Amino acid sequence: MANNSPVDIEGIYNDYLDKKQEENRLKRYSGKEGWYHASGAGSCSRKLYFESVEKVKPTNPLDAKTKRLLGLGNILHDDFEKSLVTYNNRDNNRDNNTRDISRGKEKESKEKEIKFHTEQEVTIDELNVRGFYDIVAENDEVYLYDLKSCGGYSWKMKFGRKPTFNPSIHYELQLGTYGYAIKEQFGRLDGMFLYYYNKDNSMMRAVSVPLTYISRAYLFWRNINDEHKQGLPPFRKGVSPVQDWQCNYCQFLDHCNPQK
Repeated sequence: MANNSPVDIEGIYNDYLDKKQEENRLKRYSGKEGWYHASGAGSCSRKLYFESVEKVKPTNPLDAKTKRLLGLGNILHDDFEKSLVTYNNRDNNRDNNTRDISRGKEKESKEKEIKFHTEQEVTIDELNVRGFYDIVAENDEVYLYDLKSCGGYSWKMKFGRKPTFNPSIHYELQLGTYGYAIKEQFGRLDGMFLYYYNKDNSMMRAVSVPLTYISRAYLFWRNINDEHKQGLPPFRKGVSPVQDWQCNYCQFLDHCNPQK
């Protein structure tokens, strides 16, 4: 379908996203390029090497459509963060008849005090890993949440009647990486959750992630450190790349020149 708009609004928005992406990169990663990103847990070892050891500039940057999809995810994250900051504000949270968010029931007694920490940086020095978790809910216990937005097809593959076989554990390892740091910071961690948001119909679902992923994530990063000390990792199915199809979406595709 032809675009008959006299003004290139799409182009203006794409330029805006490019500037926001660069601002975010400078804010989060400038001067810390040698660290591994927690979001890379479970990723291809070669990709992580190019990104954090060689510090190569991506040869295959994201296209405009993908950037817009990521932009929607960022808007969602910002909205959730604002809602939790509002909840933390005691002046907005002193009704005698309020909702106990830990149980989803109305109560007339003093509200259960839950403090939310949002979008905070964590580092694991021994593994040279850093990242930014989404939500930590703290009262007598400590819970870690990571927000994930997805489309209808991905939702169906995960929660439909016939979920996909052999799903990726990339998100779980990412959460386990944050969990390792949170447990160190808060002295405990009682649960971890991936909170999915369906962008097509606004359905939401929390999925509990076993705490065993903390040790699995630690082992992943320890192996990555050991392997990268030997230089550029060779092609190894299940490791470099983790799954064949990922090469087609890798931002270092041309630099890596993977074998068919």
